[in-house]
Amino acid sequence: MSIKNKATSGFGWTAFEGIFSQGVIFLVGIILARILTPIDFGIIGIMTVFIAISTTLVEGGFSDALIRKTDSTSLDNNTIFIVNMTTSIVLYILLFIFSENIANYFEIPILNEILRYSGLIIIINALMIIQRTIFLKNLSFKIISSITITSSILSSIVAITLAYNDFGIWSLVVLNILKPSIICILMWFKSSWKPSLIFSKNSFKELFNFGYKILLSKLINTIYKNVYYIVIGKFFTPTALGYYTRADQFQSPFSVNITQAISRISYPILASTQNDLITFKRYFIKFIRFAVFINFTVLAILAAISKPLIILSIGEKWSTSIFYLQLLCIPGMLYPLQILNLNLLTSLGYSNLMLKLEICKKIILIPLLGVSVFFGIEIMLYCLVSFSIIEYFINSFFTKKLINYSILEQLKDIFPFLTKSIIIFLLTFSITFFQLTNISTILIQLSLSVFLFVTINELTKNSEYLEIKNKLKSIIKLNYGKK
Repeated sequence: MSIKNKATSGFGWTAFEGIFSQGVIFLVGIILARILTPIDFGIIGIMTVFIAISTTLVEGGFSDALIRKTDSTSLDNNTIFIVNMTTSIVLYILLFIFSENIANYFEIPILNEILRYSGLIIIINALMIIQRTIFLKNLSFKIISSITITSSILSSIVAITLAYNDFGIWSLVVLNILKPSIICILMWFKSSWKPSLIFSKNSFKELFNFGYKILLSKLINTIYKNVYYIVIGKFFTPTALGYYTRADQFQSPFSVNITQAISRISYPILASTQNDLITFKRYFIKFIRFAVFINFTVLAILAAISKPLIILSIGEKWSTSIFYLQLLCIPGMLYPLQILNLNLLTSLGYSNLMLKLEICKKIILIPLLGVSVFFGIEIMLYCLVSFSIIEYFINSFFTKKLINYSILEQLKDIFPFLTKSIIIFLLTFSITFFQLTNISTILIQLSLSVFLFVTINELTKNSEYLEIKNKLKSIIKLNYGKK
């Protein structure tokens, strides 16, 4: 199968996984939000920060190093598996020991117990890093997608059942632990690779020399992505954090999953073409255009329908989240661009440049965040939006030097999609000014946005739209053409 066909097939499966599994989680989040309180979601938001940072430390950049290494061996896999497991156990012990101090710092006693149980996620994730890496390297997206979908359904059923039986916040804890546990079991079942207690010092050195820079970059980025949970949880209230968390959980399933779909496919493909910069550049531009074509449209529509969506789905008690959601859609739109530009650096072997960029960005972020926190949460979110725009330009800095693709060229490719999404947003959002019920508003908005999307793209006939359209036509013809 050609790289193009692998990319198309991979995107199809990854997109299906994202839509289905995150759709399930999204619906579960709505159900749980009606049962639980903003405080519950705020506490889970704080817990998530420590798990995310620990998971990044465990992975250590070795997954990227293994994918990029075209001649990786079972010895490499075994070496990294031992390192991952050892690191995960040490981090879990540390989290267990300091969980009470963390709970006291945030003045949330129950956080102590939640961290000690949820910390098991660190070890669970470490158990399946190599299996997932092998599947990604082989572009086995169908297997990954089927496993993720299965785990989403099963864990969601259990979480809803617990919530309806008055388990409160623990239904969220179980959801967070059970999903990776099921994925881990199924990954081991599906993978032919099984670990051996064989460690190679040379293998570790080789992979670590490349991976540690990615580790530091990802660690800085993970802290940045989660620092708002820490700041809001500490300087404001768990309730305010709950509103922010729910807004982020409306936006994230779209931006994160679209980004993950593009990233999962782009990184191994770009890495495989690293020695042919002409082909590399062609694929990179294709990924950029495809990412913004989908993500800009989806996030623009989400921002436009945020008010009736939140009120209808989780109720008036969450109305504070509406404005947060609208603001968060802006960095959400830029997120795929951030990751793709960083993938360019790692796939070409410039993990040192990636690390320098992350340090540079956080030097800008820290004083921005430190000052804005004293002016309220809304000002802080405005700064988040401003920083996401600055971050994009910083991440794009080396594209000209490495593949002769300047920021101006990138903006030229992006601008038509941005213009279309703004038009769709303005016309769709305008419906909220009419005195209609929430259900009528959102139905008209969705209908209008779909009409505008199809009409605008039919008139402009951009290649990404036509490619998806032709693919859908071929699927329909294949399934129904013989009738």
